[in-house]
Amino acid sequence: MRTVLQKLLITLLAMGSFSLASAGDVFIFQTADVKIDNKKATVYIGTPVKVLKNVDDKNALIELSGMVFDNKLFINKDKSLLLASAEKNTFGKNGEEKKLQAIIEKGYLTKKSAEVWEEHEEFFYETCTQCHAAHEPSEHSMLEWDAILATMNGFAQLDEEEAKYLARYLKANANNGFYQKSK
Repeated sequence: MRTVLQKLLITLLAMGSFSLASAGDVFIFQTADVKIDNKKATVYIGTPVKVLKNVDDKNALIELSGMVFDNKLFINKDKSLLLASAEKNTFGKNGEEKKLQAIIEKGYLTKKSAEVWEEHEEFFYETCTQCHAAHEPSEHSMLEWDAILATMNGFAQLDEEEAKYLARYLKANANNGFYQKSK
């Protein structure tokens, strides 16, 4: 009896860890190269996606949606937050709202959005509390964070890479970012 229960438990654990299909929304754990219509593309960290099915043991078919502009997929028409990009015209016409399907390695997916942003959040609070109390990211819109970051960057003396890193975290978690939309 004990052996049967152990086998059942192991099977359930394996199904839970490896079967992301039907899990609903998951998030891109780190920026990843994917295939969209057999063309190379990139999906950026934090982007919420829907797992449509497991392709095989290693890969999943995902769906993401947004607005197309110049071979890039953005969260909205204001181009406030980049979700995916491609080298060639893969996504469609400019200004078009589009759902795209991509094949991605399952290791790039997580169900926990907090896990995605753990290091970003730490960087934000370390950097922004040196001079003042930090605001919660959801206190401002993506556009407001652009203005705040433009002003604060001089004080914080961030290089270009650090500024992009911080901006992505703040915009994703802004009151009109993609996490607020999925709640």
